Amino acid sequence: MPTVYGPVSSWRFGRSLGIDAVAGTKTCTFNCIYCQLGETAVHATGPEDLRNPTIAENVKDDLIGYLAKIDVDSIDVITFSGSGEPTLNSQLGKMVDYAKELPRKKLPIVLLTNASLLHRDDVKKNAAKFDVVCAKLDAGDERSFKIINRPVKEVSNFIRIVQSIKEIKPQLTGKLMIQTMFLRTALGFSNCEGEALDKIVNITSKIDPDIVQIDTPYRPRAERFVRHVNVDELTVIAEKFMENFSKDRLWIFGVHDMRGKRVAWKESKTIDENILELVRRRPCRIVDIADSLGISYREAAQKVSKLLGENLISEKCSREDKYFS
Repeated sequence: MPTVYGPVSSWRFGRSLGIDAVAGTKTCTFNCIYCQLGETAVHATGPEDLRNPTIAENVKDDLIGYLAKIDVDSIDVITFSGSGEPTLNSQLGKMVDYAKELPRKKLPIVLLTNASLLHRDDVKKNAAKFDVVCAKLDAGDERSFKIINRPVKEVSNFIRIVQSIKEIKPQLTGKLMIQTMFLRTALGFSNCEGEALDKIVNITSKIDPDIVQIDTPYRPRAERFVRHVNVDELTVIAEKFMENFSKDRLWIFGVHDMRGKRVAWKESKTIDENILELVRRRPCRIVDIADSLGISYREAAQKVSKLLGENLISEKCSREDKYFS
């Protein structure tokens, strides 16, 4: 499987060229109830557990090939994410070095991490090379952390994770962002109000990130009992954060939206192949596919219909939108 994919349409960062440091079976230290990739197949406790890790030189070769086919001005950021927790790859720092060398223009390089391994010196050293470290923080205490993120036992230490995020901030030359998934469940649990919300706001304030991303699981999720939160509710949640953060430091899903920019390709594989590569990494709407591949909505819809008929992709509904994977 190629290590580079996209660019995908991101509400946070715009046109995001993805690098998959795990590449293959979903491997993670968490098994989050809302994950768009579904259940974690391989539960890892550290880089030592990563099977067949992505090689940094392969990332470099894939990037060179990818950037030869696409107008670099069509990319807003390079994001390390993909099929699991990126910090599980011990060669992550070398991959960042290669990514910084290649584009003709300076592109911000973003790490999306669940922060579970930031207490390790080797992981911290790799993470410090990124222009943006976006750390997940969905809970304000150990109980909520275990309900939402379902960590493997060896990394189930909420206080240590919070402390490691605090400690990495002064080591960064770029920005620290916190992403929180606000959700409800059919089982009665929610992190959107009351003490659960107060604890998240309090801990986030103590970390003092540059940006707080107030998000909700709008794509298909790992567990059917998970419910998304609407924009009005997210705006109310944001008001709690405004006691400690200025408005420009809060990115709210549905309010801050960098999606909708088309990608310009110089040359490409067949559209069918590109769609399959795209939706293999994350569920996408037809409009996301159109924007990523630089084609019309009508053409994207026709291709999706064809791939559905061939049973190469499947369809799921979330927030009244259709997603394909």
